[in-house]
Amino acid sequence: MDKAKSEHTYYPHVVIGMIIGCVISCGFTIKIAMDNPVEMDTFYMEKYQQVDHSINTILELQEKFNAKFDLAYSTEKFVIGQNSITIRLSDKSGQPVNDANVMMMLSRPDSNKENKEMKPSHVENGNYTFGPFEITKPGRWQILSKIDVGEFKGYHKNEAYAAQ
Repeated sequence: MDKAKSEHTYYPHVVIGMIIGCVISCGFTIKIAMDNPVEMDTFYMEKYQQVDHSINTILELQEKFNAKFDLAYSTEKFVIGQNSITIRLSDKSGQPVNDANVMMMLSRPDSNKENKEMKPSHVENGNYTFGPFEITKPGRWQILSKIDVGEFKGYHKNEAYAAQ
């Protein structure tokens, strides 16, 4: 007696399953990318095309700025509600610099939706005070500053944390 041997080939089913799985994976990847767009980096407070075009000049100016000036931030913590920040700018000899054009931006690292651009509300003895301003969300914030002093231009980033 001969047993009928039934041979099934699953190879075509596996190939079709893999193709369908790849299509579904691509669909999920596209959906996730559309739901979570990439935010533009705001470190230089300019459009990325402008930064890309002149990055070498920006880095040279930054190096000259760092060699001539010192910068210090007054805070590393925020509270939910009203806050202010003071940036102290001095030259390397310790003399305060009062004639700088300082711009500051508060930003969340994960989104540009809550960016707050500010100019100093008070300047005295090298201390540039920004505020009052409102912090509404707890967590990590970035303090980005752009400073122009004559031919020198500097960009700085400091992190602060907001808590209740």
